[in-house]
Amino acid sequence: MAVFGGAFALEAKPTSAFDFGSQQLKILSPDGKQTIGSTRFRVSRDSSGEQIKGETRYADGEHDNESELLDVGSTESTPRLVRYEHSFFNADGTLAMVDTLDARSGVASCTSYSAGKMTAHKSQLDVPADSFAGASELMLVVGSLRRGIREIRFHAFACAPGPRIFSVEASLPARSEHWLLYPGDLIRLDMRPDLGALNLLLAPFMPKMDAWFNPNDDWNYVGGEFDRYFRGPHVLTVRVPPAD
Repeated sequence: MAVFGGAFALEAKPTSAFDFGSQQLKILSPDGKQTIGSTRFRVSRDSSGEQIKGETRYADGEHDNESELLDVGSTESTPRLVRYEHSFFNADGTLAMVDTLDARSGVASCTSYSAGKMTAHKSQLDVPADSFAGASELMLVVGSLRRGIREIRFHAFACAPGPRIFSVEASLPARSEHWLLYPGDLIRLDMRPDLGALNLLLAPFMPKMDAWFNPNDDWNYVGGEFDRYFRGPHVLTVRVPPAD
């Protein structure tokens, strides 16, 4: 779920429920005092579906590349994930990890590289139709809020550390809140995975995300907290307010 980082821009504004408009966010340190990175996402659409490509760069030289393909169907239907790939690179440019999912075949892999050795976990997963990964998870939430959905449920793919599909639930709170990092009356969604019988064992190690949305600005995402990857660093993202 580590998706939604710094200087985040969505372009080409496809006409789907996943359309954010144009946004920019910064990646901040856990205490919110330092800008440590930036992300740029480009969204394009053609006859094969909707393509999301993202590039994240951190001040320490590390960087990520993310790619997703969505089958958008009709304008009334909820898009479906077709393919997801997220690559993580070390500061020296060497590959650190690669997470992949082919949602149609169910083939998923989580590969890590350390000290010249590759460790690969591969699985054949049952992928529900409402499964998403990476940026498409947040895009689904924004689209749902804009359609008036207040009980949000979907399935998410993550490497934890091997390939897993788990359910995610979030309920719209009754009251807005104020967040020190962004002005206005905002709504915070606390999104946590439901791992069933494995909750007690795995929940403390799973990626967590608190996401903030502005109901007075078409439910735009304005920032949040998340783990960059399984057992990875915890970071913040904050939207840069548009210029007047």
